[in-house]
Amino acid sequence: MFFSDKKLVLAPMAGVTDTVFRRICKEQGADIVVSEMVSAEGLIYCSEVTEKLMLFDVSERPIGIQLFGSDPDHMARAAKLTYDKVRPDFIDINAGCPVAKVVKKNGGSGLLKNHDLFCRIVGKVAESVPVPVTVKIRSGWRMNEWVDVQFAASAWQCGAAAVTLHPRSQSMGFSGHSFWERITEVKKAVPIPVIGNGDIVSSEDALEMLRITGCDSVMIGREAFGNPWIFAQIKSALKSECGPIVTPEMKVDLAQEHVIRFKEMYGERFAYREMKRHVSRYIKGLSGASALRDRIFRAESTDQLLTVLKQILEMAR
Repeated sequence: MFFSDKKLVLAPMAGVTDTVFRRICKEQGADIVVSEMVSAEGLIYCSEVTEKLMLFDVSERPIGIQLFGSDPDHMARAAKLTYDKVRPDFIDINAGCPVAKVVKKNGGSGLLKNHDLFCRIVGKVAESVPVPVTVKIRSGWRMNEWVDVQFAASAWQCGAAAVTLHPRSQSMGFSGHSFWERITEVKKAVPIPVIGNGDIVSSEDALEMLRITGCDSVMIGREAFGNPWIFAQIKSALKSECGPIVTPEMKVDLAQEHVIRFKEMYGERFAYREMKRHVSRYIKGLSGASALRDRIFRAESTDQLLTVLKQILEMAR
């Protein structure tokens, strides 16, 4: 199974983990990547924008396509459409997204309020495709009202091949620190691989999560945004080796490469708009970056973004 033996997984992040970013993370050491969350309803109604979210390159394998929705039949149909169109290595069910526009339709972590619906979705999706089905959950709807053990066990019983736990409640969003001890409890409860997710911001954090929770693999999300080197650093730490020390030159060089690759993939108009957030994350903490951040967000072309990056590098030296 993909998720055994301390694999490093890039978390699905809406508006961030497109195919270009996923490839960069793979090049930096990510073992497994997952798409941005894809709407089951969008697939069923043939949304071109939705279908584009599933595009990936063979170099990204193993890759999962994450689906979200609240209708069991539609989720199963979307899973089959996904498999038929792009042949991912696995399908992931989103039962963890805390965003209001998702949960108000009972998707994402909204499923944690309806155990029967959750079970029907997992079961129908697992029956609909010939590849493994995984599930990403949160620990509960409200803090200290944990349902993660119950839902993880049900996911396994309904056919899930692995479960990822982000041990926060929906109500917490991304505030506070995640409750890693919940990963330990889920790992004790199910025989399938458990992937730990939440507050891994360094290689030390990854090793600590693996050590204290017993989880099989770890998933890195927000910290990889602007810092894909975290995968190489964790890989080195797992071997008791020193990982790469990221220099200002490395940050600017990769930011420039990312802009160019994104433009080649999506075109100028989309690239200069979408890459502003990525560039601002790459330069975070660099000397002089804050003074030029406004110019990044006012840029009207990728050439302007690249020019600002050159200036930042000069200031950082």
